[in-house]
Amino acid sequence: MSQTYKVRPYKKGALKAVLSLPGSKSITNRALMMSALARGNTRLSNFLFSDDTVFMARALESAGISVKSDENNKTCEVAGGLLPSGGLSVFLGNAGTAVRFLTSYFTLGSGLYRIDGDERMRKRPIKDLLDALAQLGCDIRSENSNGCPPVIINANGLEGGKCTVAGENSSQYISSVLMASPYSRKGVTVETAGRVASGPYIEMTMAMMNQFRVKCARDGLREFRIGPGEYISPREYLIEPDASSSSYFLAGAAVLGGEIVLRGLGSGSIQGDAKFASVLEKMGCGVEIGIDSIKLSSDGRLRGISIDMNDIPDMAMTLAVTALFAEGSTAIKNVPNLRIKESDRISALSAELKKLGAGIKENADGIEIFPASLYNSAVINTYNDHRIAMSFSIAGLMIDGIEIDNPSCVSKTFPDYFEYFGRVFENPLIF
Repeated sequence: MSQTYKVRPYKKGALKAVLSLPGSKSITNRALMMSALARGNTRLSNFLFSDDTVFMARALESAGISVKSDENNKTCEVAGGLLPSGGLSVFLGNAGTAVRFLTSYFTLGSGLYRIDGDERMRKRPIKDLLDALAQLGCDIRSENSNGCPPVIINANGLEGGKCTVAGENSSQYISSVLMASPYSRKGVTVETAGRVASGPYIEMTMAMMNQFRVKCARDGLREFRIGPGEYISPREYLIEPDASSSSYFLAGAAVLGGEIVLRGLGSGSIQGDAKFASVLEKMGCGVEIGIDSIKLSSDGRLRGISIDMNDIPDMAMTLAVTALFAEGSTAIKNVPNLRIKESDRISALSAELKKLGAGIKENADGIEIFPASLYNSAVINTYNDHRIAMSFSIAGLMIDGIEIDNPSCVSKTFPDYFEYFGRVFENPLIF
């Protein structure tokens, strides 16, 4: 792909499209970890092949798990049931999900493990997870004593017991501990401290653990109790389309006017980000949710809203760009953890939206957007952040002269994003 992606403004009348998207990154990585722990073979279909999932799969292979991928057919067969042994050093780029999940996974084995990432990953905090695992009897530390990767684990199995996990920065700390807990010697009780960010992702984790036949007793999002046990492979596991990725296509239809149908997502989805359709509904769109479909219709007239996005913070970037084309201001609140994602997403949004000509008020935990009557053309700096790149492509549908710098950064979660984007908004059709 070239150094920039030039977005073509949409000039084809009301949009009408039906779309099926690749698999969910969040589900794919959870399914990989549970399949690696479950005895026997598990065939994962609609498997997402992206930087993050490939890092995860390769690390599991390095630990002795057989992972046979078929990218043409979007499948992956995992032969699980072996705990890691002997020690290992793995590099995981900026794959935060893989770093957090594998940190708990490697505590189940034996030997010395080192988990490292790229320059940005080395600045992303993981101390809350390390503290929780230490409470469960693990010998674990931050190599540079700064609460960030590289992580060093001197593994001798997970003893278990009770731990307290701070969930304000990332729900993945909690999900990581929960997924490893059935293989502890004593069972695990997890108590959460403070408000838990991205709660629906923990709900996803528990739903998938149940699909792999592990039960978790709970008191809301405050306490979780898991006894010793094991995952039982479902043999065949279908991964839902990625709800986070769907947001860009829903938002595109919302600002342009027209209709889009997403197949494979609906009322039965275990992904919290599928709720983004209801955010657009608050802005004036029509939304119909079936069992396995989401239909959004819009006349292109949107209204600004004030909304707490703590449950679905990754959707804040999509909403912020959509808000450029609404009547009235939009306030996005309670997403402080966006500052420690792949980029400082609040600062990045502020800078790039101002570049276009929007009025912006940047807050410690969110951002307010004041639309302009006329916008500037611009080259969008993506900060090597896939969600910035994908979100600002929506702006280019309405503003002439928008270019996305470093478009290949979308390979982190959606390598074919701009191909899909072009097919939907430059030549709409069913596919």
